[in-house]
Amino acid sequence: MKPPRTRLFPIEEYEQRLRKVRVLMERTGLDALLVHTPENIFYLTGYQTPGYYWHQALVLPLDSEPVFIAPPHEASLVPEFCWVNDVRLYPDTSDWAEVTAVLLEEMGLASARVGLETRSWFLTVELRDGLAARLPGATLPGGAGLIESCRLIKSPLEQDYLRKAAGFSELGMQAGMAAISASATELEIAAAVHTALDLAGSEYTGLPAFITSGPRTELVHATWSPRKIAHGELVFLEIPGSSNRYHTAHSRSVFVGDPPDLVQRAGEIAKTALETAKSMMRPGVAANEVFEAGRAVIDGADIGYRQGRRIAYGIGIAFPPGWDEGEIFSINKDEQRPLQAGMSFHLITTMRLRGVGAIGCSDTVLVNENGVETLTGAVPSGIQPVSAGSAS
Repeated sequence: MKPPRTRLFPIEEYEQRLRKVRVLMERTGLDALLVHTPENIFYLTGYQTPGYYWHQALVLPLDSEPVFIAPPHEASLVPEFCWVNDVRLYPDTSDWAEVTAVLLEEMGLASARVGLETRSWFLTVELRDGLAARLPGATLPGGAGLIESCRLIKSPLEQDYLRKAAGFSELGMQAGMAAISASATELEIAAAVHTALDLAGSEYTGLPAFITSGPRTELVHATWSPRKIAHGELVFLEIPGSSNRYHTAHSRSVFVGDPPDLVQRAGEIAKTALETAKSMMRPGVAANEVFEAGRAVIDGADIGYRQGRRIAYGIGIAFPPGWDEGEIFSINKDEQRPLQAGMSFHLITTMRLRGVGAIGCSDTVLVNENGVETLTGAVPSGIQPVSAGSAS
């Protein structure tokens, strides 16, 4: 392996990751794995780009060196981030299935069992059909989930990147809350959040911050607008941070003025549910037990909101269009797998009450041997009141 110019992990860690994946490949009878998922390519090679709208893939054979496929305009990024020595650039007018099929033939894989990441957003139906047509002698079984299972437990260095991302997220949250007043717009709050994130060192995130006010807080996954905030309204902030592609997120709600009893009570319920779920999280505890602990607090309060199917999703490596690892592991009512030290989650007890708005309450947590480490605790959970007249 040739170290890239920007090296985020020791070569030994990449070698260990490759060994783990290849053990799973051998166990499932794969001769090679064709990797399209940006997070998985990054995990195995260090390569990163926001330009995944162009075809990029890693061919990982069971017993020979991997080969990376990239478009010419991304060529400079390969030696910057990626340790893979064999890189094939294709003309930007190429047929992507043809480029990939020719390479697989050259590598002696035309009649092999080549696993495809069938759950990847970047493996289109057209590309899969094109590969099958051009490689009639090959078997193309699903290979989804193999690399993801190796990403589940974060290494010490990965955990450090998560802590750094959480620090960015906290600074963004503090800046956003400080910008809130009855005269501010959502745009101004968003500007404060993103200025703080950028100046602190956060990278672009897989999803944007979610910043809404008043009745717009009832919208899930809504971004900022020109709307001006009024006295007596909730402002919802869900702020991410990213360090070397490792993401964290947390959410809070601010009330402009003195919060009414219902809003204050809802904030305390959400906070209690969050802390109750955290208190259950430790190695060996089944995920659905954590879900049930948080759900019981929210549903038992009878406040007009029922907990949904999941209370947390995994979080870690991310590229657009998402920031979560929920497809790897989520804490929900059906998940019976136990928690393990090194798992990281975005734990969410946010409630949206009809006619009231969003009671934002979530943290990124890291499971350790004794329980959990809350990575985003600089701003307390629960409703945060601010003066109606000016920014806090």
